[in-house]
Amino acid sequence: MYHLPDATGLPNNLANLLNGSTICVGDLNAKHTVWSCSNDNTRGCDLLNLIDDKGFLFLNDGTPTHSSFSYDTRETLDVSFVSPDIYPSCNWPVLDHIGSDHLPVLIEINKRQSVAYSNKKRWNFRRANW
Repeated sequence: MYHLPDATGLPNNLANLLNGSTICVGDLNAKHTVWSCSNDNTRGCDLLNLIDDKGFLFLNDGTPTHSSFSYDTRETLDVSFVSPDIYPSCNWPVLDHIGSDHLPVLIEINKRQSVAYSNKKRWNFRRANW
């Protein structure tokens, strides 16, 4: 998800997306010291309140995700948050620079998919000798 730096507030549909098992990742241009920005902005405070109200958890670990070559600063503009059921299975490494001012973030989800097998008897009517 991307939200322009000069846009006001949070994306309109963001609150509606935060239901059930959800992963949300984006450059929301929301700054808050909770995810290691140097200062807070209104959008960052709004995002923190929304995430808290919805019971979601941040994956960000304080590693900066944005480097400004012009100002020689590093910030965390890219945020990742998930529903509580997914959080324990997540790993969130920030990867090496690949040429952008934003560093790539990898979200690894280590969940095993359980497969249910059915032992019900079934009839194959195509093979029947009527």
